[in-house]
Amino acid sequence: MIMPETDEPSFNEFVNLNKACNQRCLFCSAEENILAQSMKEVNAVIKRAGGRLTIGGWEPTLHPRLAEIVAKAGKAGAENITLFTNAVLLDDPAYVRRLVSAGVNTFHVNFPSHEEGLSDFLTRSPGSFRRRLAGIRNIFGAPGRKHVSLVFVINSFNYRTMPEYAGFVAANFPSVIHVLFTALCIMGKAEKDHSLVPRYGKIRPYLASAQAVLLRRRIKCLIENVPLCLMPGYEHASFDARQAFASGAPAGAPGKSQHEQCGGCSLKAACSGLRDDYFRVYGSRELKPSSRRPDDIARTIKLLKAARL
Repeated sequence: MIMPETDEPSFNEFVNLNKACNQRCLFCSAEENILAQSMKEVNAVIKRAGGRLTIGGWEPTLHPRLAEIVAKAGKAGAENITLFTNAVLLDDPAYVRRLVSAGVNTFHVNFPSHEEGLSDFLTRSPGSFRRRLAGIRNIFGAPGRKHVSLVFVINSFNYRTMPEYAGFVAANFPSVIHVLFTALCIMGKAEKDHSLVPRYGKIRPYLASAQAVLLRRRIKCLIENVPLCLMPGYEHASFDARQAFASGAPAGAPGKSQHEQCGGCSLKAACSGLRDDYFRVYGSRELKPSSRRPDDIARTIKLLKAARL
């Protein structure tokens, strides 16, 4: 991940260390989609990664050689090492210190709810909420230069709580570099149970309120997998749009497509469109061409970036 003093998060070279997890999330998209890489493959990724490396898997903190792999990447030249994690095992402060010392400097934490009961229900792991909170606090408390970003996977059980979630984060973890709200991909468990996936139209007011709460508290909010026409007034939070305006190239992402309604949209060049899996389930009827001026959104994004937001 690019460090916050430069630009937006970016996950370039990625290694998947294992196919094991200490949670059983209802919304997991890793099942049947993420395969563990061999150490030969991991070493090849490290060799070509250059300055940035992202480490994931189902839950990489379960890997017995994680700290060793991180240190190897650092010696190979990776200065920015991001760890995708649920932070449960990071309730051990010694483990956190070991990882930070080895070279992890950004922890990208799956944090599905600020409510203990809902979190433990979504992860199907009783007690994991308190351990995750302890893990996040341990990251902040560990010596060394490191950052935390939080990921909220939007699903049918938690989308109405997004504004309160934003307030909880602002009150308890005001130093996070950003909060990423990502609409659930219809993969893994969601592919077998579409009821887990709320329509974008349903989540819109709650998402708008959540990003407003974070903006007022000067915490960067990013939104992923939601088309720009379905986030009116807060298009500046779109991950795809920020990438498009930064690069000057039309937006586009694997697994996303524009549709007939997009033809007359003023934001067509900055929007990747609908996820293909969402389209297969719900179609494109929710899409409405926007008349917002792209230059106005680009100006807002520029101002926010200047303010580290």
